[in-house]
Amino acid sequence: MSDSNKKSNSTLTLLLLLLICSIGANFYQWQSNKNMVVSHVNEVDSLSTLRYNVERELELTIGELEKYRGIAGNLDTLLNDAKSEIAIQEQAIKKLLATEKEGKKLSSKLKLEIAKLHKMRDEYLEKIDVLIAENDKLKAENATLNSQVVNLNQQKNVLTDKVATAAQLKVEYVKVNSYKKRKNGKYTESVLAKRTNKLEACFTLMDNKIAGTGDKLVHLVITAPNGKILMSYTKASFNDLDGNTIDASSSLKIDYTGAKKDVCLSYENDARILESGTYQIDIYAEGLKVHQSNYILR
Repeated sequence: MSDSNKKSNSTLTLLLLLLICSIGANFYQWQSNKNMVVSHVNEVDSLSTLRYNVERELELTIGELEKYRGIAGNLDTLLNDAKSEIAIQEQAIKKLLATEKEGKKLSSKLKLEIAKLHKMRDEYLEKIDVLIAENDKLKAENATLNSQVVNLNQQKNVLTDKVATAAQLKVEYVKVNSYKKRKNGKYTESVLAKRTNKLEACFTLMDNKIAGTGDKLVHLVITAPNGKILMSYTKASFNDLDGNTIDASSSLKIDYTGAKKDVCLSYENDARILESGTYQIDIYAEGLKVHQSNYILR
């Protein structure tokens, strides 16, 4: 082989080697760029995921704390404080996202913010747990106290009722008579309605040291067979213990000393207007009905 052929072959070999090296370098550069693109895409995806996680954690934290609102006033105050702190941290995260451009640093800082958020949430949940336990304890104590107050009031009411019952005036030995009025003005007994001018109820107001002394009102109510109450010309009335207004056939104010006292109350009419039949006799003392009986006029 001549020297010129050898030289030509060497040149061709060199060119081939340079071409191979160029192809290898280009392939390496392409592979490197490809890896960088994949790495950049992964970094962008990672940051997007972190941003989503931060926003989700903010939302979840607020929701988890807010579900305890309305249980008690002191708890709502604590939740207001938590809400304010979360709002401050949310602003800090937004500022971080706007100012930090370097991916790795931003990722690290966002992870740190999520950790802070978790710590804040756990601290407030601990405080909420303590407050709810204290409030439940106070409610239980209040319920016990209220129950005791109710029991005391019931006992007081029972005692009050007993005292009121014991203080009520009572009458005994009730006797009802009917009379006719003679021309001389004197009264004699009569059982005939057409000849009767007067119906009288006499009784003993019993002794009672608890009732107290002083003026006591007693009333006689006579209901005729036709259902109407016999009333004198004065047309007196009174209120019973239930507040009902009742017409009285006769009324009397007594100076009561606590000792027994004999009392007579009567209905009178110069005209003989009574009808035969059964008359209902009711006696009231201080608004309380203390006697009821029937009396017959023929």
